Amino acid sequence: MEELDIKKVVIITILLIFIAFGSGILVGKAIYSKPQEIQISTEEQNTQEVLPKKIKVYVAGEVKKPDVYELEEGSIVKDAILLAGGATENANLLAINLAKRVNDEDQIIVPTKSLDINDLTSEIAIASSTKSATGKININTASKTELMELPGIGETKAQAIIDFRTKNGPFKNPHDIVNVSGIGEKTYENIKDLITT
Repeated sequence: MEELDIKKVVIITILLIFIAFGSGILVGKAIYSKPQEIQISTEEQNTQEVLPKKIKVYVAGEVKKPDVYELEEGSIVKDAILLAGGATENANLLAINLAKRVNDEDQIIVPTKSLDINDLTSEIAIASSTKSATGKININTASKTELMELPGIGETKAQAIIDFRTKNGPFKNPHDIVNVSGIGEKTYENIKDLITT
């Protein structure tokens, strides 16, 4: 009887050891699983923080789909032109720097082949502001609203200016604005001191 009691005690002790060992493993897994979840969450936050900034540029001239497009910061002129459906057959891509980086609110004008490359400047290809240092409005880059700030230029004439430069390329000098339908010498005399190219 005593031997039987000893065997029972030994078996019970072994079972208790196994139960205790198994419980220890489960508790250990539960403890160490939480920091791993936190670490993954932190990595996801870091990934979100490094997302590239978006910028918007206006692509016009000899492209298939002139419009305002959103690009990643650090994009170049070529990227913007591709978003606009690519250049047309009449585009003079030699006149612009396709590798130039674009900035937020830039306007990219792709000129026609009929324009002389030597007459083009970097301000024509990309214009980052519509007003010069003197406060004059740049008729090559101004929006319709900005053009309407000029005396005698209403919505119709402002749109005519934009349509003209989109079709024919940028104005070479302020006086060229008289070539726009509806704008003559009289209008030019009223605005000549307020505009630039």
